[in-house]
Amino acid sequence: MTSKLINLISVFATSVVFLLSITAIAKAQPHPVPFVDELNHTGVASCATAGCHGDQVTGDGAGPVVGQNEYFQWRSNTEKGAHSRAYEVLLTPHAKRIANNLGVGPAEQAAECLDCHADNVHAAKRSQRFQISDGVGCEACHGGAQNWLAFHRIGAGHEKNIEAGLYPTEDPVARARLCFGCHLGSSYENQFVNHRIMGAGHPRLKFELDLYTTIQKHHRVDADYRDRKTVAPGTQVWAVGQAMALERTLELLIDNNTGRAGAFPELVFFDCHACHQPISNGTNDLDWRPNPGRSLGPGAPILNDANLIMLVAAMRVIDPALATQLENEGRVLHAASQHSGSQFRTAAEALRITAAASAERIMNTDLSNPALVKSVLREIVSADTSRLYTNYAAAEQALFAVQRLSAALDMTDSAITSRIENASNAAQGPYAFQYGAFRSALFDISAQIEQYNWNMR
Repeated sequence: MTSKLINLISVFATSVVFLLSITAIAKAQPHPVPFVDELNHTGVASCATAGCHGDQVTGDGAGPVVGQNEYFQWRSNTEKGAHSRAYEVLLTPHAKRIANNLGVGPAEQAAECLDCHADNVHAAKRSQRFQISDGVGCEACHGGAQNWLAFHRIGAGHEKNIEAGLYPTEDPVARARLCFGCHLGSSYENQFVNHRIMGAGHPRLKFELDLYTTIQKHHRVDADYRDRKTVAPGTQVWAVGQAMALERTLELLIDNNTGRAGAFPELVFFDCHACHQPISNGTNDLDWRPNPGRSLGPGAPILNDANLIMLVAAMRVIDPALATQLENEGRVLHAASQHSGSQFRTAAEALRITAAASAERIMNTDLSNPALVKSVLREIVSADTSRLYTNYAAAEQALFAVQRLSAALDMTDSAITSRIENASNAAQGPYAFQYGAFRSALFDISAQIEQYNWNMR
């Protein structure tokens, strides 16, 4: 490592004391997440009755306030019903093999599995109608209904429900904290899929807040829904999700309980496919590529920086000064990962604080503004940013972003959708990722954005 890089790391280390003074920017969590809310959970059956959320079997739902078909959407056999099938996954041969490799006993009984594949509250907090086999049920996201169900039934109003313990999933910040518990990880026991679990056969985690919210939406967002709740624009959900995913990752990285595995750093924080791929594809084309966002050579373990790349692109539009700070601190963190543990953690803490500041800035920005959304989309597909998609994880997040931001702009004609499909074809999976073809597809999307007839929207 050059003396210049070592000096740069040292400068950032001394800046942490100053940076700690802005941690108050991060919002206080209004409620504990349902996983640890200590409330009685009454079970899916308490929500699924006729006249409540189980009245309208088909269609969009026609209830006077809510659609009343939410239970059936949750139980859907499509992607929308994935939460309802989360427990059933534990009964498959693959899950049994993972559990056997881990030595935790039957998967459907192991807390290490149930704490994300079900609403696994303590037995004393389960009502008579509660069934663990319901998987990720209503209260796994909305919180134990012990206090709020009565208010909810009589229509006392959303604010009263929240006061009584209903978890505010409409708030993107609260939603991110909730979803990250299983889809990214938390410091709570059994809510962290580490490299050991992946080595036993668990799939790689991937998540994007706005996309997964849309896929798993079990309700209509209609006029009376908007009267009761503040509905954040999708681009704001996407952007704050990127910021908070980076913040959460760095929190776990710094935490001694989750950030280390014996003599090694916890490898789950590193880019899986920087290591789990052939060195060459059998021709003269080597798979390793230099990345301008990192000062790392071949063979160096690479931190998964996909959320950082997305966040920098967003902040170049929302707050360019914060974007520059994120970029600089990201480079320092990559360099520090090859230096010492103490400098690595110091650099991670500096970047974590800036990510938290970025989340606050995003929540105070009107991202329903089409001009801003279009500018962010331009940054995602720009030549400058697309140079950073050298690894599959970053390309995957970029593809999610293009899909969600183009949807927010109502760009639905075949000219743009066919180009997005080309990008998707170039990034179908980690072992079939075609870097050159992916960048070329993004270039075509960029050109199409400039040619698009915005006056028709």
